[in-house]
Amino acid sequence: MQPGASADQPLGTAVLKGVVVAADTGAPIRRAQVRAVAAGVDNRIATTDEQGRFELRELAGGRYTLTASKGGFVTLQYGQRRPSERGTPVELAAGATLEKIVIGLPRGSVIAGRVVDEFGDPLTGAQVQVLRYVFMQGARRLIAAGTGNRTDDQGSFRVFGLAPGDYVVSATLREDRPGQGQRGDDEPATGYAPTYFPGTTNAADAQRVSVGLGQEANGIVFGLSLAPLSRVSGRVVTPAGSAPGGLVMAVPAGGLTPGMGNGRGAAVRGDGTFELPGLPPGNYTLQVRPQGRGEDGGLAGSTAITVGGANLTNVSIALLPTATAIGKVEADTGVANAFRAAQVRIGAMPVQPTQGQFGGNMQARADDDGTFELRGLAAPATLRVSTPSGWYLKRITLDGSDVTDTPIAFEPGGKVSGLRVVLTAAAASLSGSVRDDKSQVLLDATVVVFPADETKWTYSSRFIHTARPDTTGRFELTGLPAATDYRVLAVQGMEDGQVFDPEFLASIRDRAERLTLGEGEAKTLDLRLRQ
Repeated sequence: MQPGASADQPLGTAVLKGVVVAADTGAPIRRAQVRAVAAGVDNRIATTDEQGRFELRELAGGRYTLTASKGGFVTLQYGQRRPSERGTPVELAAGATLEKIVIGLPRGSVIAGRVVDEFGDPLTGAQVQVLRYVFMQGARRLIAAGTGNRTDDQGSFRVFGLAPGDYVVSATLREDRPGQGQRGDDEPATGYAPTYFPGTTNAADAQRVSVGLGQEANGIVFGLSLAPLSRVSGRVVTPAGSAPGGLVMAVPAGGLTPGMGNGRGAAVRGDGTFELPGLPPGNYTLQVRPQGRGEDGGLAGSTAITVGGANLTNVSIALLPTATAIGKVEADTGVANAFRAAQVRIGAMPVQPTQGQFGGNMQARADDDGTFELRGLAAPATLRVSTPSGWYLKRITLDGSDVTDTPIAFEPGGKVSGLRVVLTAAAASLSGSVRDDKSQVLLDATVVVFPADETKWTYSSRFIHTARPDTTGRFELTGLPAATDYRVLAVQGMEDGQVFDPEFLASIRDRAERLTLGEGEAKTLDLRLRQ
């Protein structure tokens, strides 16, 4: 079996061959990892040999995304020309062999410097993270880039493998300072708050550090900010009065930054009490993950707190039973067993998704008879459906009303039953090419399809789709709901995830072409790149 193939993947007969090289010298890159992914078809990994060559065998036919990575180099997709956008898909027919694929990896940029204390002395063991702004869950958020780094005995750090761009540098030292003000239960300790270069505790005030391709930015020196580190203590209570066990997590306002480890957690004791030490000033949400789950998905609870330099005591977090959504999945044809119901997953997307939300999004798999129970729901959410290949969501109804794109309110301990999830094999599709003003086919453009109606510009909206032309110059979009008010446009330089930013959609709406798609309709459209 091809390395990286899962046991339940059917073996195909297609082959991908190529080479990974250094973009600046053309020298082969040994031991680079190449991953081939085709939605619903395949996911394979290969490692390059001494000449930088790779071969992926036994692939099923499909449209593949190829990604190459190697320490010290920028991870890129095949055909990717800008770090913030996607690459060019590879169209692979069943039984075909596609050779001479070349992926050139640029050498990564470096950000290096030192972290010091309030006296200018080096801080050892501080966690340094380089962050960048990306579009995630419909908003621009900070996420970790590169590999985290701890300062050495000189307080020095060096983060490598970065793509060119603008970054924010942060440092954290998880260390309370005994003797620096811990004089009693009501007195907070003094310690170092998470700090951003050049020395601010507010990410919005951080100074951006810019690096070009393969460049090294040195001399990033800043001190951690001293702040009162408060202790937050209290009790978790349940309707039955029994202690739930589990964990309490303090999530900063705006959510967790992936890779930063910027949340604090503490165990819930046997009597329901908890104590979270070392919280710097700021706004937090205390979220509880109880131990185990009950018949209805368990309990859930949270409370907002503001830490301003003093210890907080007697904080109470009430846990309430979570809700359950009950329904059935069926085909619009009414034919039983038209698809494997067990391949359908039903999830809940919170109305206000928060990065790093404790427990993540709830999800359930349909049983063989199509019935499902989605448990653990604790906030208003829109249902999302993952469908088998060739099938698409047509509508979701509740007691005869269409709730496909409408948030559902879930009451504590309640059951929302009577949901009908209807799938169809007749979704609309759009295909074509993108050309420049000289009628030359473009591969580095992104086709955006979205509704004119702003109320549908929500994160993960099923009416918003993007596609990149493949190696043949053709793009393809499938699974589009029928609508009369679509807009379609080809753009360059769009960041991954930016399509769910309402400001971006508003900026391109007047330049986009109008498009109507009927149920099951397949249209072909040749687009011109509009600047």
